[in-house]
Parts: sequence; structure tokens; C-alpha cells
Amino acid sequence: MDPTVKSAGIILIVTLLLGVAMGAGFFRAYAVNEGFYGGGCNRCKKDPCACGGGGGLIVGNAYRGPDMSKYVLKSTIPPCAQCPELSNYMLKTECPPAPDLSKYILKSSVPKPQPVIIDSSACSKEQGECPPCPRPRCPQVQCPAPTKCPPPAPCPRPVCPPTTVKCKAEESPASTVRPYLAPLGISGYGMA
Repeated sequence: MDPTVKSAGIILIVTLLLGVAMGAGFFRAYAVNEGFYGGGCNRCKKDPCACGGGGGLIVGNAYRGPDMSKYVLKSTIPPCAQCPELSNYMLKTECPPAPDLSKYILKSSVPKPQPVIIDSSACSKEQGECPPCPRPRCPQVQCPAPTKCPPPAPCPRPVCPPTTVKCKAEESPASTVRPYLAPLGISGYGMA
């Protein structure tokens, strides 16, 4: 067997043993720090609880948890009553002052008015026919006389610029020597 595989197996076994030992030590330290003891309430250390704190009960070394008879499910609690829409209300301090009621009387104390009798015997003679209503007439529209505009001035005729013709010989450069271009395939050419 290869010595490196053998030493790796030994290291693995030692690591596992150390991990188990450390886990047991942490578990013991955790149990001691949490205050586990031989029975009763966590606060008053009596069984049954005398302080009413609702702490978890410990019997022997087993933790029972809080007394669930003192709790209810959230779903069994009725919802809170919603507040009314307060934008339709105002504060009492914002109310206008009450009117002076000494200037008013009750409606029931007002005497009922007597009926008024109109004598129509004087209106029995004929008055004649009504004159005919005037016929509605539209107003006459009076437009101003049309104005005659003078004819526009003629537009100026565009004139083309004179063309100049140059010979090709006049435009050529004065030097007839072409510059030498270095070949692209050679690196460092002309660097000296």
C-alpha cells in the first residue's frame, strides 16, 4: 500500500475523533450555560411554577417547553375593529359657534295664515285679442369692399458663376520622385 494513502487515512481518522470529542464538549458547555438542572421552572426553580413567568419546565434533564395552556392560536383571535373614515369628521374645536336661539321661535307656535279670497267678478269683461308677435328678423351683414393688392415684383433670375477649366498638368506636384515604401513582411526594416 502507498505510504501517502496510509498517512491520509490516519489523518482522517484522527480528525474525525477530534471532531466528535469537540462536539461533545460544546454540547456539555451549552447545556451548563443554559441553566439546565433537575426540575421545575427556569426562573423560580419550582415545580409547578410559582412565579407565573411562563418559563419552560425541565423534568430530569429533558426540557418540556412553556406551558401551552396559557396560549391561544393567532387564528382564533378576532380581528381588531377598523377605525371609521376620519376625513368626514372634524374636531369639536373646529365647529362654528351655535346660533343665538333667542332670535328664533318654534314653527308650531306660528299661527296658520288665513286663506286669501280673490274677487274675480271685476275681470269678467272681454279685453280683446292680443296683437300678433313681431316676426324675428336677422341683421343685415355688411362686408367691407374687397381690396386689390398690387402684383408682386418679379424674382431676380439666378446667374451661374463662370467655370474655369484647369489642365491636369498644372495640378501635378512639382517633384516627380515617389517616396519609398518599406515592405510589410520585413520587421525592423529602415530602423537603423
